[in-house]
Amino acid sequence: MKRRVFMGLGVASIGAGALHSTGAFSAVNAARGVSVSAAPLGDGLIGIVDQGPVKRNNKEPMVEISNNTTGSVSYEITLDTCSDGTLYDNDGGSGCSVTFTLNAGNSQFVSIEAAVTGTVSYTISTSGSVSLEATRTVESESGNTNPNVRIQAPNKDQDFTAALPQGNSGNIFEIKSVDIRDETNNVGLAEIKYEVREGSANGRLVAEKTVIPPDPDRYKPNGNPAETIEPNSGEIVKSDQLYTLRIRGENNNGDFNTTTLSTTTPSA
Repeated sequence: MKRRVFMGLGVASIGAGALHSTGAFSAVNAARGVSVSAAPLGDGLIGIVDQGPVKRNNKEPMVEISNNTTGSVSYEITLDTCSDGTLYDNDGGSGCSVTFTLNAGNSQFVSIEAAVTGTVSYTISTSGSVSLEATRTVESESGNTNPNVRIQAPNKDQDFTAALPQGNSGNIFEIKSVDIRDETNNVGLAEIKYEVREGSANGRLVAEKTVIPPDPDRYKPNGNPAETIEPNSGEIVKSDQLYTLRIRGENNNGDFNTTTLSTTTPSA
């Protein structure tokens, strides 16, 4: 599940669209002579692509950094709490903090071996062609992702839809089919959790639902759609909006599996 954030900056100003859903930025400056016009998604100066969630005690990609400027940029990525884990860069560096320099047009992954579960926060700071400081987070999960929990369905984006409000109907997220199984035969499913976020996988949470399966071996609700998720209080399904659904099935041993689907609502 990846969340893609790009920064398109204007000289001496920051367009509101450039900072949408990008976390906290305490300082941004562009060096003289660097092209820094406002940019659409995908063409921003600093590309930040979140790679989470990650599994605790496993070395996994945390974030991908891209340099889309016309000059070199130096980066420092630092855990806000060092005891949360260890960071790794592509050059063999590791620790609470890693530093590296990217030439124009290059990118690099930073991985983490998380020592805790929950939200792990870190800071990205740069110097060179563009200077900024950004706070980011990644979710670290316990248990083991393995075939003991199998998500047979849904398995394609077309299985997830969002219905726009239409008078007294609509304003609902729908999943065409659900089939989640515990493959151990004796442990049993503990819960099925649904989260719908605005935009990509780490966007703003707009709907959620947790189900305790009545049959511990298999959760396969009947109906058409098989599952509906109401928006959280104060939220409505918007037109021309990308929504991302994350489903997490967990058994009583803490083994889990996840799948992510997305849909875009039509224009009003």
